[in-house]
Amino acid sequence: GGCCACRACLSKKWCAPVGMSGLVGELRAINADDPVELHDLGGYDATQVQELVSNAFGTPLPCKQPVKVSFVVGAGKKGRQKYSATLPKDLIGALSSLGFEEDRGASACWECCGNYKYQHDTDKDLKFLHVFPHVSKAKAGGGGGGSDSESEYDEEEDSPEWICRSVSCEELEDYVKHNVKKFSQKRVLLKKLKSFREEFESLESKMISTGRLDAREEKIYNNSLELSEKIDFVSNAMEQMVNDGKLTKGEVGLVRDQLSEKLKGLEAERQKADAAGKMKKVAKVEQAMGKVVMKKALVDGRKPIVYAIKHEREIKKLRRELAEISKLEQGKQLMDVATVKKIGKKDELQDELEYLMAENMGWFETKASMEEMLPAATAGGGAKKKKASSSGSGGGKAGVDGWTTKASKKGATAKGGAGKAAVASNPFDLLSS
Repeated sequence: GGCCACRACLSKKWCAPVGMSGLVGELRAINADDPVELHDLGGYDATQVQELVSNAFGTPLPCKQPVKVSFVVGAGKKGRQKYSATLPKDLIGALSSLGFEEDRGASACWECCGNYKYQHDTDKDLKFLHVFPHVSKAKAGGGGGGSDSESEYDEEEDSPEWICRSVSCEELEDYVKHNVKKFSQKRVLLKKLKSFREEFESLESKMISTGRLDAREEKIYNNSLELSEKIDFVSNAMEQMVNDGKLTKGEVGLVRDQLSEKLKGLEAERQKADAAGKMKKVAKVEQAMGKVVMKKALVDGRKPIVYAIKHEREIKKLRRELAEISKLEQGKQLMDVATVKKIGKKDELQDELEYLMAENMGWFETKASMEEMLPAATAGGGAKKKKASSSGSGGGKAGVDGWTTKASKKGATAKGGAGKAAVASNPFDLLSS
């Protein structure tokens, strides 16, 4: 199965190869106090990978604390021949069959047990897959004082939806700053928060009328915090983005269309009030129409922004190579050996592109927002590259983190009131309807 790639190996003091049974034994015996950090899977095929994962991670490891197990699954030009082109995909598939999921923000903690993340270390010119296996805390004899539920991990509680529902409004502001940067993402979040508030109010009515909630309903009710305040915060943040011109080309079109539809609705309402002789209402509706017209003019007068992209150079290169391979595949001429080898790298290149693109995804991304991101990463010539702008508050130069990956959930949140359901005074809240 190749070298175990421990620290001695990485310093060129190569140790003896580790067979599959030996590697499984090492993995099952790993502990947080003295972990073996790296294991090289050079030479492993899909069947061996499946067997390794099943035997090593099929049951929780008897550790006192969570651990990180790192596998070398690929290398650059000098060591590429040692690894199967499908090795990363094979390892991910084997882990997925056991219920493991990808989390690019994962670390060796209880909440991340059962996750994995991919890393391409360009300095070492190696590709890694870091695995955070399930750990049997009870078997490890951790003092006998903890309950089994303490080591259980509720996947839902680490989802962006649950985090935004359960944290305080102050905490949400920090999550939005790092994970919900774009207007389109905030729009999705706003809709979710409104649905959370409707659900909370429904449960509150049920509890008043019946005096009881089931376990699931009680969990939702107790963890729906400060929803009206959060709705106002996100709505205000969206309007601020419009006022500051922090909209992409697609978002400008979306806002313009929604404002136009709102104007049509208000005009119909004005005509109906006018026909009924309700002049006070007519004046009120006309005032609302004036605000929408001003908002539309503001949107039309601003130049769309372009977000910076992580790994833009690498993404351009990979997309260019994949485009060349696509042309070769469509060719009708006989292929030489070099062409066949080039086409054979397609899956590997596509996997790497997907991983790099995933690092540009924040919470609540829409398909449209992801598609809009792609043109900025094309390698084609023509128009000059636009200067990237940051969507965060405070302006300034855009960083390369235009999108960020999911952050781990913060610690326990102090419970607060959900607040009364109030209609936001922000006129831009109209866009969420």
